[in-house]
Amino acid sequence: MDGTEECQSGTRGAPRAETSGGSHGAPPPERPAAAGADGSVAGGAKRILIHSGGPLNALVWRVEAPDGAAWIEKDFSRAPLVVRATLGRMLVVREVRVLRRLAASGVVPGGVERISPYALREDEVSGFALRDSACGVYRGNSPDPSKARGIDVAEMSKLPPVGFFDAMEAGVRACHALGYVHLDLHNARNVMVAPGFRPVLLDWQSALPVRFMPRPIRRFLEKVDLGGVAKFRMKFHPETASEADLRRARRWSFLRRHFWFPRIRIRTKRKGAGA
Repeated sequence: MDGTEECQSGTRGAPRAETSGGSHGAPPPERPAAAGADGSVAGGAKRILIHSGGPLNALVWRVEAPDGAAWIEKDFSRAPLVVRATLGRMLVVREVRVLRRLAASGVVPGGVERISPYALREDEVSGFALRDSACGVYRGNSPDPSKARGIDVAEMSKLPPVGFFDAMEAGVRACHALGYVHLDLHNARNVMVAPGFRPVLLDWQSALPVRFMPRPIRRFLEKVDLGGVAKFRMKFHPETASEADLRRARRWSFLRRHFWFPRIRIRTKRKGAGA
């Protein structure tokens, strides 16, 4: 199959986005300053909340300037004080450092900078998340314009070619050669399909430096990343999976089943419900 193949898909509603905006002060420079606590940005830029996470996670905003420029902000400033002053500051510094060191890999967002002690900004990646592909691999997905940026929404219905996953694996190996592992590449929302079916890897917050780790530990962590590539290769192009891909996929399945903590949902009784 190639990148022009059209696939069948169902339908799914688009998620709601929280927006807030305002204008005050003089016109902004080429890249305006960070947004304030009221959700506005100097010069009339608009913020769209795209991920809220939990108390230990940053708010992720898409910021749109009046001139059409857009970027992404990750902001811990509204996290609880203890989180903001410790984990938040540390994670912002770490992610900026990691993205700058991995710029040569060609598979990470550019334009990263720290805009406050608790927030960073990076260039928006054109395209769509692999999880939002509407080629039929993920049931119920339909081409959704709200999930595609700077790309023809029709591209979402095309099967990513084998070369996309080859490039993804090459990029992951380049990051490993530069001394970092991602550790969350099994999440299809962290893999962007950029124009021309070019992979870009997001969310390096959990990345680890492995350059000085003992070789067996480093190789194990690198295989965790490569297992993510194998997972997607088998999902989209199972006919091209190698024996190495099968081993990596089985290893990930084993780790997830026996060692990863399951998600725990806390259920509460409705008011007035019986015991």
